[in-house]
Amino acid sequence: MTFKNKQISIIGMARTGIAAANYLAEQGARVTLMDGKPKESLTGVLKQLNSRVNTVFQSSAPLPDADLVVLSPGVDIHSPDLKAARKSGTEIISELELAYRVSGTPIIAVTGTNGKSTTTSLIGHLLEQGGKDVRIGGNIGVPFISQVQDAPRDYRVLEVSSFQLEGTVEFHPEISVILNITPDHLDRHKTIEHYAALKEKIAVNQTRDDVLVLNQADPWVRRIAAGKPSQKWRFSMSGPVTRGCYLKKDRILFTDGEREETICHIGDLNRAMQYQVENVLPAALVARLAGIDTAVIAKALPAFKGLEHRMEWVRSINGIDFINDSKGTNIGALEKSLNSFDQPIVLIAGGQDKGGDFQSLKSLFKQKVKHMVLIGEAKSKIQAVLNGSFGYESVDDMEAAVRGAYAHAQPGDVVLLSPACASFDMFRDYEDRGRQFKGYVQSL
Repeated sequence: MTFKNKQISIIGMARTGIAAANYLAEQGARVTLMDGKPKESLTGVLKQLNSRVNTVFQSSAPLPDADLVVLSPGVDIHSPDLKAARKSGTEIISELELAYRVSGTPIIAVTGTNGKSTTTSLIGHLLEQGGKDVRIGGNIGVPFISQVQDAPRDYRVLEVSSFQLEGTVEFHPEISVILNITPDHLDRHKTIEHYAALKEKIAVNQTRDDVLVLNQADPWVRRIAAGKPSQKWRFSMSGPVTRGCYLKKDRILFTDGEREETICHIGDLNRAMQYQVENVLPAALVARLAGIDTAVIAKALPAFKGLEHRMEWVRSINGIDFINDSKGTNIGALEKSLNSFDQPIVLIAGGQDKGGDFQSLKSLFKQKVKHMVLIGEAKSKIQAVLNGSFGYESVDDMEAAVRGAYAHAQPGDVVLLSPACASFDMFRDYEDRGRQFKGYVQSL
């Protein structure tokens, strides 16, 4: 694409919008970065911007003469502010689409409701250990557009969200990975059907020369993968696959349809990753498909310690394991976290409600959880679901939650923070919530 002298409006002054504005200004575009918030709350933005970027505050409507509109992930493509631009025929795309159009490196893209960041990071780690020149970015770490001038030789490994995929048109990864689909962000996407359709966009432009890696056990993933021309490789926690990676007792196996090989045993993994085998399977599979030898993958896997706030092992006290899964902000994440353990669980859950259906987890709570400590605005909603059928208590802060959970735990138990809710009612973000949890655990 040629941007010189083009009038481009970028909506949203968060990290992605700033990166897109700076890149386009460097390409000679006439860039206006705008946001609905007042200038007083965005003063830090101005220090990060190229001097050629114009700014507009308290408005998210593109300029009337814009040749192109680029959206930050937090901006809904159906926003009324975009109505005039859409009516005039101005193209409206996401930063992901913009970066794709100017990047010539093959892409491995990972999406799903839960596990994206860990899987993306692990794929990058395995490829690097196998000698590949890669860059990791997208919805994790560095925005894609910030990397396009630093092109790797082999692959870009991108985490992509439904918000980013919403504004894609031509986006075409050589390898797409769909981990799982459970209800999330329905305040914006409204229905699970629409949410799944956005996830599907990761694969719609793939051809039979491309690869689609999918979760065999997930019905929504299977549904949206059906009919795609790409080569399908599968992963499974619960049984063999025709081609792909699967778990057999304590072994992770790879098969190409003709022969089978053991990649590693679960016990070989870092302790945190032993709780996240469902993320290890697609990462190992992608690494094999990218040409990394099994022996290299087996050696590289134990060195990967996982990511902070994602099923992060914090410490053991008197035989009780403390796990920080603060990034588990939806019902699907909590379900996967609970199913990761065979030990009795003391669960800390709650926060700012995202519209999740806790009723769907009631039977799993009874099966897996011995006691629950509730925090945040969603306390009463969860209590109503439990309806006295389950042992629980409500507390007002994280210190009380940690101490209450510890008091109910015994040797061999797990104390798990997996809130299934957003964090903004009590904390700055999920990272603040997780770090407070870890701090109070360390002080026990």
